[in-house]
Amino acid sequence: MLALALAGCGTTQKGGVATPSPSGASQSENWPQRIRGVIADLNRGDAAAARQTLTQMLRQRPGDGVARQLLAQIDSDPRELLGRESYSYTLRAGETLSSVAQRALGNPMLFYALARYNNIAVPSSVGPGQTIQVPGRRAAAPTRPEPRTPARPPRAATPPAGAPAPRPASPRGNPAQAARLRAQGLAALNTGAVDRAVALLRQALALDPGNAAIRGDLGRAQRIQSTVRSRR
Repeated sequence: MLALALAGCGTTQKGGVATPSPSGASQSENWPQRIRGVIADLNRGDAAAARQTLTQMLRQRPGDGVARQLLAQIDSDPRELLGRESYSYTLRAGETLSSVAQRALGNPMLFYALARYNNIAVPSSVGPGQTIQVPGRRAAAPTRPEPRTPARPPRAATPPAGAPAPRPASPRGNPAQAARLRAQGLAALNTGAVDRAVALLRQALALDPGNAAIRGDLGRAQRIQSTVRSRR
């Protein structure tokens, strides 16, 4: 119903809402056309004609929400209807009371209440550059966060003279590769290649320093290596 009331063929845009072109319509027209006629009356500032039509319509459909809302804008205190808190707003090119009501109040049909809120008798008379009061609070502009200065990394303490150089960091662990090297080392040990077994198990332990099984295998291989070398 709202879309039909605001849109339609043969309309012209003014400061209030879309105004239908005169068509000599009578009360026998369908409901959306009668609503458009009421909007045209309000847009011209003819509240008496709009009230008369709305009263007749509500006798036919007492529960019609659009008709009741339009009649309330004529008869109610606009500050009671829209709220007393407001902020100043200057209309831009192409803006109307209807478009401001849509954006600020969520309903373009509140254009007439917005006009009365600002003591504007003819909503279609407003234009760019005119300052009005809009009910509610102005939306706060988004603030940009201040850029943060990256913190400097702490400077490494200089070791005192004569202190031993720090040991390089151990290579990154790789338990899977360590397991493969362990298996190769044990295979070499079983074939008598003791030196190769020790080298492979050392590599495995370096990749997985916390592995007690590899450490034990390496110790056993080193003992065998020592025994073999002592017999040569």
